[in-house]
Amino acid sequence: MDRPDFEWYRSLFLECMLKLEGWDPSVCCGPKWLELGTAESRRRLLETVGAELKKSCGAAFEVNERLLGVDGPVESVIIQTFHEFNTIYLVERINKKIRSAQG
Repeated sequence: MDRPDFEWYRSLFLECMLKLEGWDPSVCCGPKWLELGTAESRRRLLETVGAELKKSCGAAFEVNERLLGVDGPVESVIIQTFHEFNTIYLVERINKKIRSAQG
């Protein structure tokens, strides 16, 4: 799969919110991330999004304390995780090209 665009990624994130926790996707612009569910439910959501990315795109972001502790709206977490995913995706593509050129 080609690198997904932000709209595809955002839809995936919101879909995981709804399926995993039953959270209404409209909350992405409202409450702060830290006010959404428990720390464990937020971790599960990020892990689920990462697993879906790995399955669809072959790369995923790492769930870390910085992402778990974003002090802002859910939309900020969507943007930050997309940025991290993009960075990892591009590094993986570069590494793949280097390995194929070497072997």
